[in-house]
Amino acid sequence: MNTHAQKINAQYRRTNSNFITLQQRLVEALQMSPIHASLLISAIDEFKRRNPIWNKFSDLKLCEAIQVSIDKVLIDTTMQRAVNMDHILDIISYFEETMVMAIQVYEDPDKPGFYIAWDGQHTAIALYIILTKIFGEQLANAIIPIVKYNVKQKLKIRRNFILLNGKAKVQLDFIDTFRQMVCGAKIDGAIDQEWIDCALKNDYFEAAGLFATHSKFGDEDQPGAFTLLADTIMSKSLKTRKHPEVTRMFARYWTFLNEQRPVAAKEARQLYEYFDACYKQDITVDDDYLLEMVNFTKQYFAADFSEYGMFWAKVKIAYTNWYRHVNANSTDTDSYGNVIVRGFTTEWRCGAPFIIAQLRKSTKLKTPVYNANNGFTVDNKDLW
Repeated sequence: MNTHAQKINAQYRRTNSNFITLQQRLVEALQMSPIHASLLISAIDEFKRRNPIWNKFSDLKLCEAIQVSIDKVLIDTTMQRAVNMDHILDIISYFEETMVMAIQVYEDPDKPGFYIAWDGQHTAIALYIILTKIFGEQLANAIIPIVKYNVKQKLKIRRNFILLNGKAKVQLDFIDTFRQMVCGAKIDGAIDQEWIDCALKNDYFEAAGLFATHSKFGDEDQPGAFTLLADTIMSKSLKTRKHPEVTRMFARYWTFLNEQRPVAAKEARQLYEYFDACYKQDITVDDDYLLEMVNFTKQYFAADFSEYGMFWAKVKIAYTNWYRHVNANSTDTDSYGNVIVRGFTTEWRCGAPFIIAQLRKSTKLKTPVYNANNGFTVDNKDLW
């Protein structure tokens, strides 16, 4: 049986579009997040309570555009972001006719007579629920508004999808942009370097049993779940964007770690920053390097970078001793006369000086040079 990570990553191996009905898309979403099935029932009840004047689907006065029956609208799963059931529940619970915008579609030569929704899938699925689960009507009899775009290049539509999802809609999270770029590179032949890099990063993830996700999908507790996309595999700035080689290092580290759990946020941050420093300073991080590093993290702190784990407890002791030494004459003291420690955080700027110092003491690995902006250095007596 495939793992959850394998199921998620399998979607990126498609070389063609995958057309499914609104019903199939809804079923998939509920299967991925079963908790939303009962929440959907509550949202339907709320819809009925708030809108007693509507007795059938045609009572809804939707905006006018090209009018087609709802069963002629298909979803291209490689084009759309994953379904956000919370957003659909909000639409149903607080439904207003004026909320409904025309579904943006195009015609695909492989699906004559149908319209492929490239934006508005949440609206379409909400209308499908209202039609079938509230009014109990047939698909072919329900007319909904669409706006047809005369475009044949899916890559152009994919770019528009990213650009046009502005403040009036649910914002694209990093995971949504990441998935679009991976599909754009693998399916549509995008040649943008960032898109190609995203596809390569996902290949590294797949090989290691990792998968990029977001808490909104309800699978962040699955083995291999990687949720800290910001400034690791994605970034808003070219300056902070990390090379795919950094992801390769992390993915191989994870392979050798061989733990069936999600990736902790602090773990992702520390290791990505460490490997990024190695990459920028031309330090060769091969499998031998990573095997020794895995042995090191397991031996000294059970490879636990979580906020309340052994690693950060030891870092805090070292930071406290350093801070009180350099501020020995400070009058910023507590009731016992101890200098109050300021500026400690479970982030790279405090973790880096410690882990680099500990690696130098405990291994033969070449380590990057890092100078903390606060001057934090670790005394040898504060290491393991």
